[in-house]
Amino acid sequence: MPQEIRVWEVAPSAPPQELANQGINLEEDLEVWLESDISMLDADLLVIGRQVPTSYGGKVDLLCIDSSGSLVAVELKRGKTQPPVAPQALDYAAWAKDLKRDEIEALARRYPKLDGSLEDAFRNRFDNRPLPDVLNETHRALIVAESIDERTERIVRYLSDLGVPINVATVQCFRDQDGRMLLAQVYLVAPEEAESKARAATGRRAGILARMQALADENGIGALFAALELRGTLRPSDASADRVRYTRQTKVGQRTVLIVWTVRRNEDDGMRFQLHVDRLQAYMGMTKEQLQAALPPDVEEDEGVRQWRGATPEEQKSAVGLAGVFRETAEVRKLVDALRSAAEKLKP
Repeated sequence: MPQEIRVWEVAPSAPPQELANQGINLEEDLEVWLESDISMLDADLLVIGRQVPTSYGGKVDLLCIDSSGSLVAVELKRGKTQPPVAPQALDYAAWAKDLKRDEIEALARRYPKLDGSLEDAFRNRFDNRPLPDVLNETHRALIVAESIDERTERIVRYLSDLGVPINVATVQCFRDQDGRMLLAQVYLVAPEEAESKARAATGRRAGILARMQALADENGIGALFAALELRGTLRPSDASADRVRYTRQTKVGQRTVLIVWTVRRNEDDGMRFQLHVDRLQAYMGMTKEQLQAALPPDVEEDEGVRQWRGATPEEQKSAVGLAGVFRETAEVRKLVDALRSAAEKLKP
């Protein structure tokens, strides 16, 4: 059940007095308070943006960075959460995860309350610690509300158990006998527990690539698989015995757009692949002609994508795929460059 916060005032020679919950305007008052002192929520955060527009639509209430260089998208909700808040927070996190260092620094420069450069503000906030060379290796979403509806609680706990970096902080306001306002805060999932689960999930994703790289090496196509470096563009997931699915985050979740095989069909084969043209066009703006230009010349149309799991009825009828074989690392890098270029054009 959602957690209830109760607060008592204790005075000498008097029985404890429970304080009444006063309610707060989370989308106004608390946003201002957190912007001025984010340690109320988490002492390991620095605010680098407020009401930051994303390329998916909507605005992140507070965009933060922690002492490890990871981004945190904070979403504030008035009163009790409603079920749509979890997908909204994940959507903001999906946008944040692809931000590169220069983009993060540009966002910070546009934030008027940042003290100097991001490097200077980071040092001031975190005991003169230098800004990490690599930023945003991990990210997380944090929902802040006065109370949590049961459906949102179930969703967030389920996602957290799977290692998805999302959590909810309940913040409530009380007033004592002298009229002073008091704030109380509690997390749905203990931050240390949530972080541990997220690290484990990241390790599992890294393990996918490590295992499949070893299999590709064993099959003589290790260099080809290693050249398929798509971090920040596509996400590897759900490796079966001989293939890796690469997915793209969308408003309806992760959708497979590319499959590569790490075993060869015969001794003359390289690394086989299958691309979903319709999805890449919808999610990344890449036309069939652009994809063909980025692939080996003997690529062929393939209707096999119509049977991919999660295919919509329309996809089952008419989806177009492209399939072929990479035989040289230059061919792989050509596709990687095209995918990265398309991803860059989606950013604001």
